[in-house]
Amino acid sequence: MYVKLKTGKQKILLTKAIKFAGSQRKLAKITRISKGSICDYVRGSFMTEKRFNKIADFLNIKDKERLIEEKKPDNWRQILGGKKCVISKKNKGTFLRDMKHINKLGAKTLKKWHQDMKATYPEEYYNIQYSRFKKMYGYKHTTMNGEKVRNIWEKQIADILSSLRINYEYEPLVRANKKYFFPDFVINKKIILEVTRWKGIENAFKLKSKIKALKDNYQIFVVIPKNLKSYYSLIGDNLIIGLEEFARIAQTFPKK
Repeated sequence: MYVKLKTGKQKILLTKAIKFAGSQRKLAKITRISKGSICDYVRGSFMTEKRFNKIADFLNIKDKERLIEEKKPDNWRQILGGKKCVISKKNKGTFLRDMKHINKLGAKTLKKWHQDMKATYPEEYYNIQYSRFKKMYGYKHTTMNGEKVRNIWEKQIADILSSLRINYEYEPLVRANKKYFFPDFVINKKIILEVTRWKGIENAFKLKSKIKALKDNYQIFVVIPKNLKSYYSLIGDNLIIGLEEFARIAQTFPKK
């Protein structure tokens, strides 16, 4: 911690201490503060709180705090230097360029971390990413089994499975064709259910691609509300429309 004394007080304090000690050299020896530092303090350089206390104690000053105008943290010089640097860069017009460069370096480091993790520890990597995703978007609905799911549509599907006593995993990590996925539901490690109520044919194409990647390892169904049939018709035989149809087909799923 550094101290800034009230106007004029520091020079008076140091001058009095030097006179009382007999010389700057003697004061330096008594307080174990270098002679050069004492000269700097006389000229107005900030003192550390520890050295200020040494000088004040040497002069037997009881109410030291009354001399202090402000206390500054140990890194105040760096903070001041940083502020001056920013001002200088802004005046030169280089601030935004340098910030972009720093951000680019950070982005490169982060990109390398992603690449290394995916290559070396893929399962851990995808679980970390998925955990972050879940925290970001939140899961507000609770199923009969007590797990949190994204929306009411997923809850209804989960509850039908529970009522039929069909065991399932919700959004587990699965690997197929050297790729990793988090399907909505997996039953008996053989059946995948993708449950969606998104409007738009773009999502249908994404699911079609997902089915292609997983079809060699799993039987796959996409479950949608009745009003979205026109968007997802390209899914073909993998499509289940509405809760009634799903409940009927789900009765054929294995329970163990």
